[in-house]
Amino acid sequence: MMQTLRRCSSLAETVVDYEDILIEILLRLLVRPLVRFKCVSKHWLFLISDPKFCHRHMLKNPHPPISAFFSQMSSEFGFVPLHFDHDPTSIRTRGNQNLIESARSCNPLNFVHSLHGIEIAQSCNGLFLCCLQPPRYSYPTTASTLVYYVLNPTTNKFTTLTPPAAAAATTDHPRIFGYGLAFDLSKSPHYKVVFLWFVNEPPGGCWYPYYHIEIYSSETRSWRLLDTSFNPHPDVFYNVGVYCNGAVHWVGSDGEMSYYHIDEEPVGLVDGFTDSQGWNIGSIQYRYFRESHGGGQLHLIDIHRKCYTKFQVLEMGKDYSGWSVKYNVDLDPLCTAYPHFLQNVFVVLSLAPEENEKDEESSSLLLHVPGKVISYNLRNSTFKSTDLTPKAGVDDSSCRIDRKNHRYVESLAVV
Repeated sequence: MMQTLRRCSSLAETVVDYEDILIEILLRLLVRPLVRFKCVSKHWLFLISDPKFCHRHMLKNPHPPISAFFSQMSSEFGFVPLHFDHDPTSIRTRGNQNLIESARSCNPLNFVHSLHGIEIAQSCNGLFLCCLQPPRYSYPTTASTLVYYVLNPTTNKFTTLTPPAAAAATTDHPRIFGYGLAFDLSKSPHYKVVFLWFVNEPPGGCWYPYYHIEIYSSETRSWRLLDTSFNPHPDVFYNVGVYCNGAVHWVGSDGEMSYYHIDEEPVGLVDGFTDSQGWNIGSIQYRYFRESHGGGQLHLIDIHRKCYTKFQVLEMGKDYSGWSVKYNVDLDPLCTAYPHFLQNVFVVLSLAPEENEKDEESSSLLLHVPGKVISYNLRNSTFKSTDLTPKAGVDDSSCRIDRKNHRYVESLAVV
């Protein structure tokens, strides 16, 4: 009897040791193979899907590289891969013998049925904040159309967010005028979504908007209305949020910036450009406003109609002291090899610290022209080009995505 008990105890310890070793091995793998390994067995599926395992894996890999850039609209889906040996859409379709090789057929944004499609409102550290794409030239007019989603395109899991009735109720235009997704895996496995909305209360018989902030927390699966009201700046675009250093930021036409800090909960405003920095908003062809990948800095680039190839990279001070010129960019040396720049057929993808460089001042600007991705070193003005692998159904005589695009990084984050 004692020998049997000892044998069972030894077997149990062996099983525990095996599982601990297995977890340690899995924690060292990249996200992509982990998603595939869920198919090995129910036990592996349970281990890899466990939120605790997902969080441990994210902490071991706090700054995953950018895998691709996705177009904003599911109805016009395209992507530019940066890991040139893989296709981000194949995560969902691997093993399907009837796979159609068209990128559109593998569209990761088709996670729900929508008559007009899905639109990415913001990407944040592997998660997408999405909304229903309204019919062209129209606005949603009922609360039922104001539905938002938080999507993990790697795991193809999503959560549906329906704002509280007070925020979602509409007249002729939606009352929600701004939003922002906040997710920092180094701080928490949970995310928050900030909604800005107004309530019509007519003091003295006159219409006057009162603005509020409401926050959804994935940890509590609930909404919270803040006690403080919010006074928006009339020139700030609150439908394009950027999360950086614990706050959601929105920028205005003249560079003024509004921000909301998630944990400390203050609302702040930074002044716009001085006359020497600013340009007339009407002269701007398009604007790049994002955080540097892995760098914790906010950057602003305005491409102007009068000169496509010369522009400034502005950086916001971490103390919100204002915008300063980080780089003066001249792409004219690229025009001989890549005439697309002269024709304004290029897309600014990202700004990031240069790899394998100890110099903190060295950054590279990632650009996309038809059929290629170009990395341009802003310190020494050198560049390197990589050809995109031809893909069936994709026309590489033009850019695969337009200027409204979003970063995609692989993540096991639980939504």
